[in-house]
Amino acid sequence: MITTTFAAVALSAVLSTGAIAVPTWQPNYSKAIAAAAAEQKPLAVFIGKGETGYAKLVGGEFPTDAGQLLAKSYVCVYVDTDTAAGKSLAGQFDISKGLIISCKGGDVQALRYTGEVSPSSLTKYLTKYSEAKTVATTETAAEASAATTVIPASFSTGGCASGNCPGTRTYSRRR
Repeated sequence: MITTTFAAVALSAVLSTGAIAVPTWQPNYSKAIAAAAAEQKPLAVFIGKGETGYAKLVGGEFPTDAGQLLAKSYVCVYVDTDTAAGKSLAGQFDISKGLIISCKGGDVQALRYTGEVSPSSLTKYLTKYSEAKTVATTETAAEASAATTVIPASFSTGGCASGNCPGTRTYSRRR
């Protein structure tokens, strides 16, 4: 009796602080696309390894605010690349680890994020695309460690026409 009471009190304390915020994961991508269209919600596809690979994408602990946004405003899919089906689907996305977010209805890709995403960035992207009415182009991003800064050769050799050198651009490498 005391053990049951203690467990109930502990669970209610965890729930009241909002510490548990994991969305319901749709195991079937085709059904998730249909649900996104029917509910006019964006689709969030997390691609990772292992049973809780979605949490590993954000450093191991799924943020409460992101979980609440996903549960309320998204149709969610987790693709486990440790399985044959997951590896195949991830191959179709050409990402072995990352996040894909569609526009509402699931017909246009809004975000393609390769690698781990910070909890704050995840919340920012989820907020942005849950509120977006339309998406014209796919935003691409990658974890910071995958970015490389490229400086044009003309800049380093002093060969800029009229001193008008092009700026640097950051490109991300594919994994």
